[in-house]
Amino acid sequence: MKRLCITLLAAAACCSGLFAQDIDSLLGTLSRREKIAQLIIEAIDSKEDQALRTRQEQWIREGLGGLIVMDDRLTDNIQMVNELQALARIPMIVSIDGEWGAAMRYYEYAAFPRAMQLGALSDEALVEQAGRVIGEELHALKIFVNYAPVIDINNNPKNPVINTRSFGEDREKVARLGAAYVRGMQSAGVWGSAKHFPGHGDTDVDSHKGLPVLTFNRSRLDSLELYPYRRLIDEGVAMIMVGHLSIPTLDSTGTPASISKPIVTGLLRNELGYNGIIITDALGMQGVAEGNANAALLAYKAGADILLMPQDTRQTIDELDAAFRSGELDEAELDTRVRRVLALKQRSGMLEPGYTPFVDTAALVEKARQPQAEALIQTLCDRSMTFVKGRMRRPLRLHGTKPRVAYVAYNAVSPESAQFEVELTKAGPVARFDLPGDATEAQIDSIEQLLKPYKKVIVGFHSGKPRPRSGGPHRFATIDENQFVRIAGWAKRHQLYGFYLGNPYDLDRLPGYNRFKAYLIGYSDTRFNNIAAARALTVRGSARGSLPVGAAGLPAGYHSNKL
Repeated sequence: MKRLCITLLAAAACCSGLFAQDIDSLLGTLSRREKIAQLIIEAIDSKEDQALRTRQEQWIREGLGGLIVMDDRLTDNIQMVNELQALARIPMIVSIDGEWGAAMRYYEYAAFPRAMQLGALSDEALVEQAGRVIGEELHALKIFVNYAPVIDINNNPKNPVINTRSFGEDREKVARLGAAYVRGMQSAGVWGSAKHFPGHGDTDVDSHKGLPVLTFNRSRLDSLELYPYRRLIDEGVAMIMVGHLSIPTLDSTGTPASISKPIVTGLLRNELGYNGIIITDALGMQGVAEGNANAALLAYKAGADILLMPQDTRQTIDELDAAFRSGELDEAELDTRVRRVLALKQRSGMLEPGYTPFVDTAALVEKARQPQAEALIQTLCDRSMTFVKGRMRRPLRLHGTKPRVAYVAYNAVSPESAQFEVELTKAGPVARFDLPGDATEAQIDSIEQLLKPYKKVIVGFHSGKPRPRSGGPHRFATIDENQFVRIAGWAKRHQLYGFYLGNPYDLDRLPGYNRFKAYLIGYSDTRFNNIAAARALTVRGSARGSLPVGAAGLPAGYHSNKL
């Protein structure tokens, strides 16, 4: 550790004079290979892999422009970033795919709601506040780029990869909330990256595994997919990520958008007038890698400024260098793109005299959980709870010394689910009954026998999944349809109040929810959502959400308004 600290201090001292130069002066000190390397961002994690570490160090000595942190342990990962930064002549920009905050990669942080749950809110000021706090979390780690928000319009319930990562199916709401998220995050000094251009919402193929094809005409693309991008370009989003999507209307060859010059340069740069940084989605994804061994070179030719996670960084530098030497590529254009990257570093303070790229790793875990961040998360969850049947104008009254209300916990196996009962009992005693996720009809019927003394029954459906399960693209819940119908049948003899901590699309396959006196969508089975669901049933007016997507015949924007 002592040797590492000396190394970091020495690196900071030797670089402090370099950072005082302006961008053109700094550019003049770079070889062509170093300029190419400045356009590449590579993934790192702290796994004990000496061969990988050796490759990483080689990339950095080539002049690697940036890093993207992946799922990892917080302190170990930041320690490794520090060590790699010590090898860099120009500080590397550190980036993250942190759509719901640092928690998307570091479990030590509390997770913000996914975008679809934020899409249940009508208050964009709250989303801007969420963006700002996420930005503050990342900025404290000297992570200056976040590949968020997703501004794809998810109007396809079968979308296996975007889905809850989208603010919903309404183009206006997606644009407004996406812009608010970016404003908040960029106000904290962290640059946003809107994705996945031109739009990955109306697909049923995951571009990690294959190439989605959008068959829509230009009029449709202009009116829907491109709509949020125009808004965020006007708002000054620092970066736009191009997805691996085939769109024959925009490029008749069917070439993936990320390596298509008509789409990257023709549409995004020239027609839409975007003058920020254009970055590819990860170039190792099957949507572009399959059949395109030289995808990084093709992406550069298409007009991308930053090449994210090419399959082989050394090979990418070699291929581009050879193309410049042969005259196939123009070096003046290379300088233009490198200037954009260096300007981003300059705006982040990374080229200032005396700047140090190193993060103090002392007490990182203790600092990760900030009370004000968790309070905001709870507010977001409270207000996004969405009644699709009934509304608690008269909250459940649980007063007294003996339970008058029963709570049936369906598949409440996660530690987070315990928070519902903890919060509920603040209003008064309840009688709890557990129903396993693989319950038989006989078990369901036996539970109802135990419910006979209770007129009012709360049924909590826990452990819903935000992403589709292996049962197919429109299947999120752990609950079986037949089980749900049988439980809903209890409404003949009890006043049922239900909440589902899962994806609102599951309303389509859970018939009978409208037999409940009140039914609540809570989006995911987190600690904060369990607390919010309990408050929605017992605290008047705490739930204010509306559906971000249409489901079960209910339109996007729907919420019930009376009990």
